[in-house]
Amino acid sequence: MIAAILTGGASTRFGSDKALAMGGVVRDAARGAGCDPVVAVGGDAGDALGLITVPDRRPGEGPLAALASVLLWAGPERVLVLPCDLPLLRAEYLAPLLAAAYDEQTPLRTAVVAMADGSVAHSVAVWPGSVGRLLWQAVERGDRALRVALELLEWRGVEIDERAVLDADTQVDLAKRQSEAMSPHSTPHTTPHEPRH
Repeated sequence: MIAAILTGGASTRFGSDKALAMGGVVRDAARGAGCDPVVAVGGDAGDALGLITVPDRRPGEGPLAALASVLLWAGPERVLVLPCDLPLLRAEYLAPLLAAAYDEQTPLRTAVVAMADGSVAHSVAVWPGSVGRLLWQAVERGDRALRVALELLEWRGVEIDERAVLDADTQVDLAKRQSEAMSPHSTPHTTPHEPRH
């Protein structure tokens, strides 16, 4: 399966390129889960991460445009799409999501979306490449948010370890996440960044 890391965000609150700070963790998790190739979508971090960069057709206009861009590039292939700012992501956290995507009970045009503690994590999902044109039409209508894609598609939610979807929007967030990862007694109970469906 193709994996695509969204690396085109402005990283305004972080103060530097989040893709350079955390993209390597996300890349390694995707590769460890068996994804090949792993590509970057947008931004300038792809070369530094050793990844091919798929251009974002509407840079700076939100994650839906980046998602549609990579699905149009991928053609009919399924694509695991991940944000670049998941410092605790590990390959094993992605396993339930990929297993559901490969499940014969999951129709080809159905998205498989991560759930963490009952909340939808729109940014961690396997998307059918065949819907790229449909999502691009939504971009051209002015839509920007990933949740719009779920309003247009059939989708299946799969519960995964909540650490997989804990992002880091600031340097303080990153330090906190790294501290949590090093503590054997710490179990995060933070609600994922994305709103409930």
